[in-house]
Amino acid sequence: MSTQPASTTPPSLPPDLVDVVKHVPHPDEGTAESFDVKTDGGHSEQLVDTIEQIGEEQTAGFAQRGPSQVTPAMRYLHCSRTIHQLVTDRNRAVGIYLAVASLLITASSAMLNANTSADLIVPLQEIQRWCLPLTFAALTVLAVFVGFLLIRTRVGLIYEVAKMNALLGLPIGRVSRVSPLSIFFVMQAFIGLAGGASAAVFSIFMIYLADAQAAYATLWATLTGAVVTVALLVLYVGTVCYTTSDRRLQDAHGSSTRQP
Repeated sequence: MSTQPASTTPPSLPPDLVDVVKHVPHPDEGTAESFDVKTDGGHSEQLVDTIEQIGEEQTAGFAQRGPSQVTPAMRYLHCSRTIHQLVTDRNRAVGIYLAVASLLITASSAMLNANTSADLIVPLQEIQRWCLPLTFAALTVLAVFVGFLLIRTRVGLIYEVAKMNALLGLPIGRVSRVSPLSIFFVMQAFIGLAGGASAAVFSIFMIYLADAQAAYATLWATLTGAVVTVALLVLYVGTVCYTTSDRRLQDAHGSSTRQP
């Protein structure tokens, strides 16, 4: 018994998918397997942006053929909206850290004043003993995550401002990356100091746990907090300067202005 070979003719596609399939690396397949997220040169991200733009234009009722009908003014408004969202994310990240820190410290204070005569599976004395070290350890880890969020929002903001400058015909390199007087740097420094202080308090608890008679415990804890603070600031400055270099901004601008 013989079998018929599979047909290599691509199936007919709906009109809405014709433009999308044209940008897939293997348009003869038109399947999810034809999308390779491991392609080099940032092609995958550019491909996703192109497909997303096609969908937005079709939803807006634009023509499916010919050059993009998204005007520079529309792109400028989109960048402005994205900048507003990034600033909101920055403020929300710092607000979340302050809220969690306030909640954890308040809960620890209430735990330290709890009635120790309660019959619990875990003795309340042990919970009271570990509540403050765990609180400051959690605040140190949270400061690291919030620091990464601030870096991400800063990088995104610089790229959006660079797009707006390109639409206005201004040099892309005019974007200020790191300024000690900027609100981004002040917030990053605040999170770094908070994380460093939390790390210092956690360290002094652990040092005295290992040796109740430890000498220079305060000095070592202070050095630990200083290292955490400096590390967060150096990470912020280095990542922002590297990720938003003039070459990368020019490459991103060139790839975003190339029309399909």
